Amino acid sequence: MLAQGLNNELSNQLTKETCDELSKSDFSKKNAEDLKVALGFSLLKVLGQHGPELTTSGLSLSDPKSVEKVATEIGARLVISCPVFLDAFKRSGAVEEQLRGTSASARGSISGRLVKIVSGEFTYLQVEDAKGKIEKLWWMEYFDGSNKLLSNSQSSLERAVKVNYIEREVFNSTLNDYVKIKVITGIE
Repeated sequence: MLAQGLNNELSNQLTKETCDELSKSDFSKKNAEDLKVALGFSLLKVLGQHGPELTTSGLSLSDPKSVEKVATEIGARLVISCPVFLDAFKRSGAVEEQLRGTSASARGSISGRLVKIVSGEFTYLQVEDAKGKIEKLWWMEYFDGSNKLLSNSQSSLERAVKVNYIEREVFNSTLNDYVKIKVITGIE
């Protein structure tokens, strides 16, 4: 039950219509932000068409908290009952972003020559880009291609690589401040 009385039947109807609206879009080349925008527009269109029913249920489209409650409920239902939304959500990287708590703008890649693998409590790679700048990329968790580095670390050196990463803010106790580091998400 939402807010003061959005019933299950109305909630199901809003979910179905929002799914139908989303089905009209092509998400094959869209990122997580594009998906959020499309979901927002679709949901607002559907909610606008059901204004009187929402008002009868005690919800106001002019109240951000009411809209947020409805949007949260519909979003959760879409993941379960709307294959188009679930597929777009997975493909857009939104799942990974939600799990990692990051945004798409914190992603990137570096192409260059793998210079060194520095072992320690936390391992990092040094990659020299085309301009001669050496980038430090942290190996904090499993990533695609890490098996090759584990089995042939020395033979991987001096080879051309493309390293995908995500920026994370971590606490540096020496500086007593937060710093951004590049955490590896894949290597080719």
